[in-house]
Amino acid sequence: MHDRWLNLPALTTYCSGDGAQRRCRCTPPLAHDCGFHPPRMPPATAIEVARRLHTATAHPHLAAQLATAVFTAASDAQLYTARPSNLADGAATIALHDADGLRFGCLTHPVPPWARPLLLAAAYQHAIAEAGDTPLFTTPFTGNSLPHLFDLADTCKLRPPQPPKPRSRSGRPAPKPQDQRTIWPFSNAHYRYPWAVTEFMRGCPPPPAWHR
Repeated sequence: MHDRWLNLPALTTYCSGDGAQRRCRCTPPLAHDCGFHPPRMPPATAIEVARRLHTATAHPHLAAQLATAVFTAASDAQLYTARPSNLADGAATIALHDADGLRFGCLTHPVPPWARPLLLAAAYQHAIAEAGDTPLFTTPFTGNSLPHLFDLADTCKLRPPQPPKPRSRSGRPAPKPQDQRTIWPFSNAHYRYPWAVTEFMRGCPPPPAWHR
């Protein structure tokens, strides 16, 4: 497992076209109480994801952002609503907001034990920088050439499930895929009105079914 790619269904819903949302200071209900259940990872996979994130980057906010995307199935727009004040009980929960109601409202997600040190590190970084209650998944320090979350995911070999590989025909070897880069699809699975959002899966399988 150390060297192979891990296809995580939760990352299928990361890309969004929501844009920035207005600030929300509510205390959201628990995601499970609202019937929202992100895809679960087997324990061995979770341990391996944690190992890779702990060793892949020196930027706590990036490791925390990718970890949160993995255990919440949240979009990039939802993740950018998180602030240090949205962590509670030693990072046992994190609140992600949807003040404009584009998806299914503001929700509080339980943080699995393997991800808590990563979120706390991001929060401590904000405290050291005296950055206040600024977005949790942005660096509180001035820096240049910081890696993008996609680049970190590639470094960790974490990605959404990819399109199926071409099959061989009539005994001939299967053709090699032309594009080896990770495909990040655009899924409308978590939108309040999926029919109003154009899905662009680019051959990737849809995320597992879930209910509100």
